Amino acid sequence: MPSRHHSTDLLVIGGGVTALSIAYHCAKAGIDVVLLAPDDAGAGAPSARPVRTYQPGKVHNSELTVRSLADYRAFAPAGGADLVLSGVGWLVVASDREEAAELEHESAAQRAVGVELEPLTPEGARARNPWLDPAGAESAFWCPQSYLLDVDTVLRGYAAGAREHGARLLTGHTVTGLDAGSGRVTTDRGAFTAQAVVLAAESGSGELAASAGLELPLWAQTAELFGTDPVRADGELDVPFTVHPASGLKTLGAGRSFLVGLERVSRQEGMREVWSREAAAELAARYPRLGGVGLRSVWTGTVDVTPARTACIGRAGGAHERILVAAGYTGQDLGQAPATGRIVRDLYLGRSPGVDLTPFALTR
Repeated sequence: MPSRHHSTDLLVIGGGVTALSIAYHCAKAGIDVVLLAPDDAGAGAPSARPVRTYQPGKVHNSELTVRSLADYRAFAPAGGADLVLSGVGWLVVASDREEAAELEHESAAQRAVGVELEPLTPEGARARNPWLDPAGAESAFWCPQSYLLDVDTVLRGYAAGAREHGARLLTGHTVTGLDAGSGRVTTDRGAFTAQAVVLAAESGSGELAASAGLELPLWAQTAELFGTDPVRADGELDVPFTVHPASGLKTLGAGRSFLVGLERVSRQEGMREVWSREAAAELAARYPRLGGVGLRSVWTGTVDVTPARTACIGRAGGAHERILVAAGYTGQDLGQAPATGRIVRDLYLGRSPGVDLTPFALTR
């Protein structure tokens, strides 16, 4: 009914894990919250997803993930349920001396924010992942804080917890207008006015911000996960989550095959085929025994990305001070959602979030 009008303290736009975490933490703090989500919020999300605490080269991302993992270990919205399905570990491999030196240089800062790291020699890295090329591992770090999380329980828990504390979660609203000065948001089913508006609609946050005259450095990018043909006749691969930061190649043993991903960030169109070929080439270079193995697509979707591969989290300034942003996670939304909910709550209440938000600034 387009004539309806609602007022609230905080209006959250988005239906994913980040938006739901914000709604939960803010409602729990006594803030009047309305969340507008599309009808298909959460649709197509895998039931289990990995969370990697150690983010090489980005200590600030590691810090948010460490803080979030503590929440997941005793998930209050789901009655304290432990959402960790299994621990898979996280092997980070340096391919040359320069990269090894960079990882070692930042290791103290990583440990200071709570990341557990064990340095490994090339032989130690191959003991963890025997498929590695022995000549392609200068050194490595092992982090046990990599887990598979139950995504369905996270989403349901945050939604139920938000409602329990009085938040109104409304689906099926298409936002048609956003006025930054008044905090007025129009939709195809009515209008809303809020003291503050949170853009947590993943890549759609960029379009919403632009409609209000606020430019954000984020966009939607296609992401793809490959599976190899079976590489074992029987039994399962006991191979941990492994990343090669220099190339962005990621692998994980899954049954008798490998899951393979190649992280790339680009605004160019038509890069999917290019990255598919690069993934095959990188896989053969890092894992010689997998050279020539068949690759098939097992998942394709989009993620909201930024050039820095770090989310935009914070309050806009000047004429846009009513707008808060939590988007651009480059695939790390699940791992950083609990901490983000607390940060947005504190920003709305005018409190220090206890986290340096400089790396997450809305302008880069």
